[in-house]
Amino acid sequence: MDWIEDRWRDLTALGSAGWLAVAAWAALLLGVVALVVVTRALRRTRDLRADGLKPHVVMFMEPHPSDWHVIELVVRNFGQSAAHDVRFDFTHPPTVARYEDRADGIPDIAELQLPNELPVLAPGQEWRTVWDSAIDRNELAGSIRSRFDGTVTYYDRPRPPRREGGAWRHRTEYTNRVVLDWSTLQPVQRLELMTSHDLARQEKQKLELLRTVLTYFQYASKETRPEVLRAEIERMANAVKETQDRWRTRQQDETTVLDFPWIEHNGAQTYSGVTRAAGRHHRGA
Repeated sequence: MDWIEDRWRDLTALGSAGWLAVAAWAALLLGVVALVVVTRALRRTRDLRADGLKPHVVMFMEPHPSDWHVIELVVRNFGQSAAHDVRFDFTHPPTVARYEDRADGIPDIAELQLPNELPVLAPGQEWRTVWDSAIDRNELAGSIRSRFDGTVTYYDRPRPPRREGGAWRHRTEYTNRVVLDWSTLQPVQRLELMTSHDLARQEKQKLELLRTVLTYFQYASKETRPEVLRAEIERMANAVKETQDRWRTRQQDETTVLDFPWIEHNGAQTYSGVTRAAGRHHRGA
């Protein structure tokens, strides 16, 4: 208590010069605090801006747009600047079955062919390749690995030459974790479920067709006039002939396109509805 009273007595005894000195020290202290706060804010803003402008490369699995069971491996740069010298490193490299060499039994398992390095990926640019079919892979069950852990490494600048003005050019290395897991994809049972629904719908339509035919026969057989009966018989015979022709034409088209794609049609070839020039080997567009 005495100390507080002594300090208060000292403050009241200060003259104008003393108060001026106190004000100067207070202003200096406030200036230092403001400088520290502004410096930290500027540093945070600069770091956020640099983080937004840096490259960001990710490797992931993605179903093909038209065939959901065909899985593609994609490497994409989501960042705002180019990524250089992109490399992949896996504990267990991604594998794929050699279905083209498959005989009776389980096919051989081989590594998926990946580039050793991607020189550069511009912002929004990607590299992709077809990996495997979820349906075929599901048939292999536990005989093929389903999860692959690794890393993707890249830089914000190209690889520098040996020396630049006597000093190494600085570039930042980035590393992102990669987890490729087939179990996280949409289950293959989706196709089986769709197939079951399609078969059920087809059987229902067949029953409906049979019921329509029986109903027609029930009423047509009550007719007693010979000329009307003959007209109905001819009408049904024409309908049967038209159905047979349509079925035979469809079978012939499917056999030509799917089983014998090299058969020429008027000097051209047909592949799944696309007409190309004659020849066995073609380069995709």
